[in-house]
Amino acid sequence: MGLEKLLYLQGVGAEFIDFFGNLVHIPTKDRQGILTTMLLPSSLHQHDHLHGDNDSGQQPFDMKAFTQQQLSAQPIAARIEQLDVLPWLMPLHQFQWCAIDKPHIDIYLPEHYSFAFAVTVSGENVDTIIVNADVSDCVITGEYYINGQRYCQYRLLLDKSNLHLGYYQASLAFLNDPARTETLHGQLMVAPAMAYQGRLAQKSTSSKQSWGLNAQLYALRNDAQWGIGDFGNLAELIDYAAQAGADFILLNPLHALDISQPNNPSPYSPTDRRRLNPLYIQIEAVYEYKALNGELSSQKWQQKKRALNHAHLINYEEVQSLKYAAFEKLYQIFNYQHVKLETPRFKAYLAFLAQDRVALMQFVDTEMKLASKNFTQDAGFYLYLQFIANEQLQACQLNAKQCGMSIGLIRDLAVGAVSQGAEVSANVDLFCDNASIGAPPDPFAEQGQNWGLTPFDPVKLKQDNFCHFIQLVRSNMQNCGALRIDHVMGLLRLWWWPLDEELGQGSYVYYPLETLLAIVCLESQRARCIVIGEDLGIVPPEIVSLLHDAGILSNELFYFCKDHHGFKAPKDHKYQSLMMLANHDVPTLAAWWTGADLRLRRELELIETDDKLQQIIVQRQLEKQQLVDLLIREQAFELPTLTVSVDQLDFDSIMLAWIHVAAKGNAQLFSVQLSDLVADKHGVNIPGTWKEFPNWQRRLPLSIKQMSQSPKVQQRLDAIKFARQTRSNYSAADTSSSDKHAQ
Repeated sequence: MGLEKLLYLQGVGAEFIDFFGNLVHIPTKDRQGILTTMLLPSSLHQHDHLHGDNDSGQQPFDMKAFTQQQLSAQPIAARIEQLDVLPWLMPLHQFQWCAIDKPHIDIYLPEHYSFAFAVTVSGENVDTIIVNADVSDCVITGEYYINGQRYCQYRLLLDKSNLHLGYYQASLAFLNDPARTETLHGQLMVAPAMAYQGRLAQKSTSSKQSWGLNAQLYALRNDAQWGIGDFGNLAELIDYAAQAGADFILLNPLHALDISQPNNPSPYSPTDRRRLNPLYIQIEAVYEYKALNGELSSQKWQQKKRALNHAHLINYEEVQSLKYAAFEKLYQIFNYQHVKLETPRFKAYLAFLAQDRVALMQFVDTEMKLASKNFTQDAGFYLYLQFIANEQLQACQLNAKQCGMSIGLIRDLAVGAVSQGAEVSANVDLFCDNASIGAPPDPFAEQGQNWGLTPFDPVKLKQDNFCHFIQLVRSNMQNCGALRIDHVMGLLRLWWWPLDEELGQGSYVYYPLETLLAIVCLESQRARCIVIGEDLGIVPPEIVSLLHDAGILSNELFYFCKDHHGFKAPKDHKYQSLMMLANHDVPTLAAWWTGADLRLRRELELIETDDKLQQIIVQRQLEKQQLVDLLIREQAFELPTLTVSVDQLDFDSIMLAWIHVAAKGNAQLFSVQLSDLVADKHGVNIPGTWKEFPNWQRRLPLSIKQMSQSPKVQQRLDAIKFARQTRSNYSAADTSSSDKHAQ
């Protein structure tokens, strides 16, 4: 019973519903293995520490002995007391939260506590609140027995007219109790019921519905760039999309990546989710560039740029080498012209540093260690790069709003970070670096998925008063109109794989969903940032209604929006959602229609046999017919003859009808990938591959200027705009039933 209770307190799951709807019981060995990963010292996460390093003279680490010792009766009892008993002996917790409509503070005291106490709540831009009370003024909302003594969770209601959304300092002082003379301090978070809605709060179905474009920023191209898409290309895309009537640009994660491994470019495997990738800086737009224009415009530099720009795949190592060489020269000018003279620009730089100095220095210290083989710049260099990257991203969002976009940029928050980066290594006490985030086995990945990302430890996250999580959300809601949270189910649970195979096959680990969701909603309101939760895949029922009620948009994908009849009708699309025609993990429309994705997966041996390939091709043919049937039912397409097969149909006509039908759907937001607008067959990422396929490296076949000159691309954009402006006036009943169905 003691071990089972500890597993529960640590958040280690016991069962889950799998892809097929079956209840799966997680083996005890695997659950205990995950518990062991939590209890292991973080310094043991490296292979040589775990198994012994003969060169250092260490004794081999005995995992079995460690597990037996940690999971024996005495350590288990001590851990349970720490996690389950001691919180009831702390009258005022370090962090607690309440909803704005029912503000309160919780106090933990023995039953019938006879002394009065004073609660003080203070903060910026609010009058200090002081309440003198005793337990008779409170409501009991919980209880716990310790050695026969009943302890109660007493809830003291606060006057909501004196409180606003935000974070407050709370203190508790006991009056006339000789045993309790110390004043206790903590933090109270007052959260909204919902995330920020912006224009989405206007539920009129007769007005224009928002739409936008998905863009992999690195994939944008023009002849003037440095071998990779940058914030200058983003500014160009914003102008183009705004003129077409788009309301937003949905971007890949912009997080900093490992400077020491430029050829591992996945934006979903960052080193620090709080920092930006400097490779997105447009060099010509940096203030200091004009002092170097002559040098950087020379034939030597331009020749290198042209060589990188001719390639269809991004050579990240060469791009990094060239751009960082230019960055070094810009930094020298910055020091010479601004730092020494303490100009207004230097003061703006100092103000930027002051906003988040601790986290910035964590990043810079790690960056210098990782980059030591390639660069020898001081800390100021890396701080400068973050300053100008932030400056350019901010300018892009400002430009989007000035161009009339109702949302502007939508940023993307990755589900985790790699262990060697600043976010984890500088805050290792908050993470479990003995485990990796992934997914359990399913039909798409029979061995499961391991994403190589380090998970938060839910217990340590709480003990940190959620400070890092708040900082993470806050930093990613800057300079955008909306934030997409990748794998939003991670607010509730994540699948952990132990790094040591001796510790089993993994388990789900659960997180304090309601607290994390309250933080997201509060930061959303403070930043005026809409929230989209990527909920594709197995979505546990415990989270669906909570996300919906919190005003967080779901993330629909047309390929998966099906019922037993085939693809859903547009009126049945989930209302409170972003409908994406396709995304980075699925084939483009052209690849899907032609079956190019299936042939590629066979080449990569992700489809194991030719027989299996043929089975999947037959299924794809059925899906294509279902799509055509939908387009016909929606009066967007007519068959040229009754006897024609789907493979004889003109793809451009199919695609135009496909885009129109999807765009006129019930979803509040709709988006299409740039790669689909230009009918590219090449996918962004092939899940299940790493070096076997050039994931995250392919540039778009057309520049933005070429897109603007393409009649086909313009026709597709017009189809979206027309569909979103004149979409059917689905009744309130339709919308309501759609959302109920989604729940």
